[in-house]
Formats: sequence, structure tokens, C-alpha cells
Amino acid sequence: MNKLLPHSSWCYVCGEDNPLGHKIIFTTDGERVQVRYTPDVNRQGYKGIIHGGVLCTLLDETMGWAPSLKSDRMFVTGELTIRFIKSFPTGREMIVEAWAERVSKRLALVAGEVRDEEGTLYASAKGKFLPMTVEESRAVMNELIHGPETFRLSVQ
Repeated sequence: MNKLLPHSSWCYVCGEDNPLGHKIIFTTDGERVQVRYTPDVNRQGYKGIIHGGVLCTLLDETMGWAPSLKSDRMFVTGELTIRFIKSFPTGREMIVEAWAERVSKRLALVAGEVRDEEGTLYASAKGKFLPMTVEESRAVMNELIHGPETFRLSVQ
């Protein structure tokens, strides 16, 4: 069963109080991070198509969480390469999933995908993520909102 990851009040992606944000809820099974999200028409680029920047944003944030599941650190994006396969239509739920392929003290290699409920692949991504210091990681975690059902990361 998937558990919730912590979230913030201010973040553009997961901030529950950010009026311009996506208000995303991240979940994890302990190995992968997942988001289920139905973007509204305000997130479209061309009529009927979700803007590619939205897919980039969701992949970046979801992938950024993945190495934290295996480390005592939070991570920031060093490099992100996205391959767009199909345009994502408005009014559909997307499933964004990410997993760490390798995590070391200096670098994490992470992969991610955007699919729909039928499993159609819309975008795939690879990224290099850089660890924050232990102190920076703890400061971030102390600012996040943790519920009783929140997955406990080793960053404490």
C-alpha cells in the first residue's frame, strides 16, 4: 500500500496554500514515487493539450523525491532530459512515476515517466540529482507537513 510523502504549504507543486500551484499529493511504496493528477484546462498550452512545461514540472518534482527514499538527504536537479512521446490531452488523469536507479553520496541517477490510466506512455525522463547537505535536508524536512500516515524518510 502506498503512503503519502510530506508536503508544504508554499511549494508550486505540492503547496496546499499556493493559489497558483498544482496541490500535488505524492505517494510512495518505498521504492517509487507516484502522482495521480488531472490537470485542468488552465494548464493547457494548445487547446485541448496540457502544456509540456507542466509535464516537465511534475517529472522534475516527482523524480527529485525518488532518491530521498534511499538516502538521508533531499536532492536538487542537476540535469533533466525529457523525451515527449505524445501530447497529453486535457481532462485525463495522468500518472507520473519516478524511481532512483543509482544513489551515491555525490549523485543520484533517476528515471521517470508520464502515463495515463490505460498505460499509454506520454513522456519519459532521465535525470541527475545532487544531494543537499544533511543540514539543508533536515531544514527542508522540518518545514514540511507530516501527517500520521506520512512515509518516514531517513532524513529526520
